[in-house]
Amino acid sequence: MKQKVFIIGGTGLVGRAIKESLTQAYEVVVTAGHHEVEGGYQLPAEDLDALISILEKENPDVVISSMRGDFQAQYRFHETLADWLGGKAKRLLFISTANVFDGDMSQPWTEEAQPNPGSDYGKYKRDCEAMLEHKLSGQLIIFRIPSVWAPDCPRIQLLREHSASREPLAAYPNDHVNVTLTDQVGACAKYVLDHDLKGIFHIGSRDTVDYYEFQKMVCDQLEIPYPVFELEHSPDKVYQAVIPARAEIPDALQLTVLQVLQALKQK
Repeated sequence: MKQKVFIIGGTGLVGRAIKESLTQAYEVVVTAGHHEVEGGYQLPAEDLDALISILEKENPDVVISSMRGDFQAQYRFHETLADWLGGKAKRLLFISTANVFDGDMSQPWTEEAQPNPGSDYGKYKRDCEAMLEHKLSGQLIIFRIPSVWAPDCPRIQLLREHSASREPLAAYPNDHVNVTLTDQVGACAKYVLDHDLKGIFHIGSRDTVDYYEFQKMVCDQLEIPYPVFELEHSPDKVYQAVIPARAEIPDALQLTVLQVLQALKQK
């Protein structure tokens, strides 16, 4: 019998990719926050009673959270979710972010580093990680992801829109990032679940790139005329990068910046 996976936020960019990677090997049920889902559920972060009702009905083996919305509502949602999961033979995969390190951008960070967020978003994700670790410990998997790319992703749509409109697009030379593909996130989710791995994983390229230069590389790769970039220079080199260092993830699932770029063209 297939294990059942419940994907919260399963209609978003990352959630869709995870669903696609798991569908053959697992029974997958998805939710969306603010619209109906065929074969799934509408589940706003504020509706904790509905969350418990759906969990009791579906009784999933694995919950994957890729939801978005109000930070306080999400935090309470995940507290309720963790209380339901705690002590059961079940797992939670929580999608987090490189922003848990945006209070110190002096270098890239690997999984063993302690989070140091500066933004409200980074602080919410850090607090949620800590709460879930306290409540679930060995049941918990955390994916920290950098900027996510796919052929239909909002970042490429934004480049196309600004290229066509000639409206200036803010760009930040000297801001170095690593990048990932939705396909990489999905493939790593399947691998981690298949092999019953736990803990924190950074899912992104092994190397970094100047984000402004990467935007131009994407334009070149997809034959998009350059938008009008409005440059906001940083006097120092900064990093928004979460570098993977966990040895359990095989080389076949690791990427470089160049491989991410090439994959955008191949789709």
